[in-house]
Amino acid sequence: MDASGLEQVGLGASGIVAVLGTAEGGRPVSEIDTLADYLRFTKPEAIRSTFRSGNLREVGDFLFAPAKDPNILAGAQEVVAMKVNPATASSAVFANAQGDAMNVSSADYGAFTEQINVSIATGLNQGKLVTISFEDITEAENDLGGDDFFKLKYTGGGDAWETMVSQVIAGGSLKCDATRDTLGLDSDLVTTLAAPGAIQVVSDNSGDTTQRVTVYGLDGTGAAVRETFTLAGLTAQVGTQVFAAGDVLGVEVTGTTLGNVSVEPSGGGADVFTLTAGADPKAGLQRGKAMYVSGSAITLDADSAITADVIIVGLSTTGSIQLEKFSFAAATQVVGTANFSQITAIVLADVAAARTITSNATAAQSTQAVQNTLQKLSDFFEARYDNAATKGFVPTLVSALTTFDPANLDVSVATQNSLDPAEAEYKADLYTIVAWINQSSELITATVATGATGGAPSNTTNPVFLSGGIEGSTAFSDWEDALNLLKQIRVNSIVVLTPDADVHAELDAHCAYMGGVGRSERDGFVGLMNAAKTDVATKAEIKSQIVNLNTRHIRAWAQTVERYNTSGEKEEFDPHFGAAVLAGMQAGSPVGTSLTYKYMNILSLRQDASWNPTDDGEEMVQAGLVFAENNDGVGRRVVRNITTHLSSNNLAYSEGSVNEAVNLAVFNFRTQMEFAVGRQGFSGTINATKGIAINTLGLLVDAGIITSWRSLDIELVSDVLEISVELAPVIPINFVKTTVHLVTLAQAAA
Repeated sequence: MDASGLEQVGLGASGIVAVLGTAEGGRPVSEIDTLADYLRFTKPEAIRSTFRSGNLREVGDFLFAPAKDPNILAGAQEVVAMKVNPATASSAVFANAQGDAMNVSSADYGAFTEQINVSIATGLNQGKLVTISFEDITEAENDLGGDDFFKLKYTGGGDAWETMVSQVIAGGSLKCDATRDTLGLDSDLVTTLAAPGAIQVVSDNSGDTTQRVTVYGLDGTGAAVRETFTLAGLTAQVGTQVFAAGDVLGVEVTGTTLGNVSVEPSGGGADVFTLTAGADPKAGLQRGKAMYVSGSAITLDADSAITADVIIVGLSTTGSIQLEKFSFAAATQVVGTANFSQITAIVLADVAAARTITSNATAAQSTQAVQNTLQKLSDFFEARYDNAATKGFVPTLVSALTTFDPANLDVSVATQNSLDPAEAEYKADLYTIVAWINQSSELITATVATGATGGAPSNTTNPVFLSGGIEGSTAFSDWEDALNLLKQIRVNSIVVLTPDADVHAELDAHCAYMGGVGRSERDGFVGLMNAAKTDVATKAEIKSQIVNLNTRHIRAWAQTVERYNTSGEKEEFDPHFGAAVLAGMQAGSPVGTSLTYKYMNILSLRQDASWNPTDDGEEMVQAGLVFAENNDGVGRRVVRNITTHLSSNNLAYSEGSVNEAVNLAVFNFRTQMEFAVGRQGFSGTINATKGIAINTLGLLVDAGIITSWRSLDIELVSDVLEISVELAPVIPINFVKTTVHLVTLAQAAA
């Protein structure tokens, strides 16, 4: 079933005005990185609250309330403000005893942001008191931080790790390091294995028939090996593993024996080890219980240089039994290469009883990408708890914020003792302060400094003022950057609040591009001033500047306008503010409405003495200038809504309202026709596209944007769907030609 013919169509929004200018405050173009950064306004008070002063602050009322005319009841529906002066934010760095902890930046931009100051003091009950001040604004919060989020301890018996310290490392992982001291056990040897060969195990009690005996040592290559036997009472169990001479180094029994168990050479001989009857006897080794390892290597340290072999028995990272030999050759330390998840025994019969071997390992280390919540962190450590007898890690979730990211815990300065009864406590003081600032402050934003450790920043002796904020000097490239950014969003009109002819030319190029490759038609409004940019332009200067523009995309205005400014005082504004009034009037009226004879919301007008609307009106219209005249006792009305296009009399190019209608009609039609892009090129798609085209054209007629259309033709040529149509845009009535025929009364009666 092909339902594409039922696709809903609608017309794109009109009444969106972009305005480019300078201001104090507000995000500048130089700081726009994403679509969310664009400053969009639907109310003039929002503009006033964003910009402290400058053209962008003042122009808001011009755009939102441009007219005093019954045919123009509103202004811009939305204003996109592009601040071109490259202002910067102010910033400050707050440190603790370990170094930089927190970076703060002003939320706004400009030199005035250097008046913002921040104080940090000890909280009334805990944590910190943070106070942010600017002019008559004060933001403060007490007792920030000081709460435990997570606790951890390790508990074990005599065969467990003997020390345990933990710390949060950079990135949010919780790392636990452990050690255990064990004495050499050469005294457990009854005699050494005299020659290479296999061994046998036997009990002196016939009742020992189920216990398992595991023997550890080295083979002829020096590799660590083990062999497991099941006792058969008085019958010796002979192994197959060949041990090197002198290298049977440890034995353990699983289960309770009734008699003594001997480990001896195959065929009999002097005992290598003798295990006394009892529960789980052992010799030549120390067992490990709850000796977890983080899937990493182990390091052994001797209390003095020795020459001996030690075997570590445990589990690999996959859970299989694993042995690793550590050979001391007149050394005090040997670093292993195998990765363990647990140590189950340390074989020490080759080490003199007077020597101490210290096992060192990272007992556990969470992975932030996996254990990315406190609950998952707790589960990670709970999984490293054996049972009540052997024990292990005991985590405590202090905070109810089970989804809190451990990456936000304070990075430790040093390790904390986590061996029971001690319990390590972990806070998020730095995060808490940064989060409060970002959630509650309208003045600044904050981030954790790179590599920050130690938690909250230190108290400040005096308020710390932010620095580095500047207004920036506006260059042509800043106007250019603003216009380039406007290519990314949909607007209907653009006003540039500058008399710079280079910027006007760039605006024209922008509109021409967006009417082609840019696929988002729009028009522009500019104000013309004299060469020095200090006052209104003369007639000659106006004509010269318009000739240089000569484009359908731009309407030019050259009169100052008087209005009340945002402080409530009368002010004469430069011509580009008059251009903004025109843009607002167009945005607030139905598409295709001519501004001719529409009344502007201004108090007065002023132009250069070289011309005036009465004596030079026709000449200035022919020159391509939009201007207004005083209609005595009524107000100031636009004389002719004309573009700067001078090359022909084609109303589509020279009449502003027709140009607007054409722009919106073409944009909407083209956008709807892109329905077909990416679809299969068959008759169903062509028919569906034709249906959407007819619907769209009908909507354009209903909206009064065009009066009619004809000659719709759709043809698929290779992978190109060629569409053509003739549109008749709405043409305004700009002139009334009246012919009066005079006759006598008698003739009229006849």
